[in-house]
Parts: sequence; structure tokens; C-alpha cells
Amino acid sequence: MLMPTILLAVGASTLLLVLMGRLRLVGAWWAGVAGQRTEAELASLFVFIPARRLLVITLAAATFVAGASLLAGAPLPLTLLLASMAMALPRLASRWIRTRWRRRLAQQLPDALSLWAGLLRAGQGTNQALAQVARRQPAPLGQELRFILGQMRMGVPMEAGFAALRERADMADLRLLSTLLATHRDLGGNLAESLQRLADLLRGRLLMEARIDSLTSQGRMQGVVVGLLPLLLLAVLYVMERDAMQVLHTTWQGWTALAVIAALEVAGFAMIRRIVRIDV
Repeated sequence: MLMPTILLAVGASTLLLVLMGRLRLVGAWWAGVAGQRTEAELASLFVFIPARRLLVITLAAATFVAGASLLAGAPLPLTLLLASMAMALPRLASRWIRTRWRRRLAQQLPDALSLWAGLLRAGQGTNQALAQVARRQPAPLGQELRFILGQMRMGVPMEAGFAALRERADMADLRLLSTLLATHRDLGGNLAESLQRLADLLRGRLLMEARIDSLTSQGRMQGVVVGLLPLLLLAVLYVMERDAMQVLHTTWQGWTALAVIAALEVAGFAMIRRIVRIDV
């Protein structure tokens, strides 16, 4: 009896050590995603929040949601699901802020380039015209241009400033502008005409994207309705037939049905998103 007990204890200890190592790896991965990556994304927007504070906010949100769910009498699987969703909220919020910032930049850039070209044709110098554009543009493009002007006063070339903005924003429009400025520096040419042509090109792309969005809006709405309808029906049935619906989270057959439903929901959402997403 002593030997099997010792072997069982050694096996349990080994399994516990392996699980602790895996949990440590998962925790390190989540800290990198929710902390370091989110901190880097926010820093590119000049919003400086330390990674440790972001992790504290994430854990506080998950704890609050889990506590509220338990107080409301929700089942344990639903509580865990809501807590997991709450842990992803800071990451999703930072991505939404960055996406909105990039969209605003793309919308402001054609008009700013047209204004820059007009000021150059009026006889102003390149730097002076850029300063006029920065003063007349609202945020976020105005802030970025003023930041580039500040770098230029410290000796950084204009092309390097726009290249840094291109790296932070990761936008094809800014890549074109950075390439145009670098080419003009090396080869010369009519900068005003080049800027105006680029502005017309970007404005045409925005119009095309707006038209595509209007044509695919019905498909996107259908995807949202089709995706939320089963969840709404599940919630209604859980309220009306609570005893019958408890089988879904108290038996393995119910867990299997929930897993199949979740997999089909994710697959359908991804398929509809892929169909209606058109890159210009």
C-alpha cells in the first residue's frame, strides 16, 4: 500500500508542477497581449499608460463583472464567460481607439494635401506651408503635423518625420506621401503638382470605400442579426423555461450542444465578415 501511495503522490505533484508551468506561460502570454501590446498601441497615439496599470484595470474589470454576475444568480459557466469577455475589454478598446484614429487621419489627409499644394502654388516655402496646414487642421492630423514641425526644429528632416508617422500609423496613404517626399528630396520636381495628384488619388479612394461600405451595409447588418438571434432566443428560453434550459450547463450533452452552437456562431460571423469585407 505504501508504494502505490508514494507513486500517486509523485504523479499528482508532477501533474501540479506541469499545470503551474502551463498557467505561468499562459499568464505571461496574456500579460504581453493585454499589457505590453496595448501599451505600445496607446503610446503610438501619445496615450501613455504603463502595462502594469493596464493589467490591474483588466483584472479589476473581470473581478467586477464576475462578482456582479454571481450576485445576479448567473450560472458558473456564464460567469466565467462574462469575466473572460471583461478581460478582453481594454485590449478591444485600445484597438477601437487606434482604428478610429487611423480613419480620421485617412479622412483628413486629402484636404490637407490639397491645402499644402495650394499654399505652395501661392509662393510659400515648403516648411512655411506645412506650418499653415498644421495650424488649420483639427486633431488628429493637426497634432501629428505640429509634432513633425517640432521634430524639424530639432534638426530632423521632414521625410524622416513623415516616415516615423507612417511607421506608427501603418497606413498605405502615408506610405505614398512618405515616398513622394523622399523622391522629391532626391530628384526634385514640382512638389505642389505631386501633392495635388496624390490628394485626388486619396480622395477617389475614400469615395470608393464609402460606396463599398454603403453597398455592403445590408450584408453586415444581416450578419449581426443572424449572429445575435440565437443568443437572444437562448436568453428568452432561459427566462421562460429555466428548469428545462438548465440541462445545457449541467450535463455533458448540453455542454456539447453549447460548444457546437458557439463554433457555428464564430464560423458564420467570420464567413459573413469575409464576404462583405472588400479592400480597396
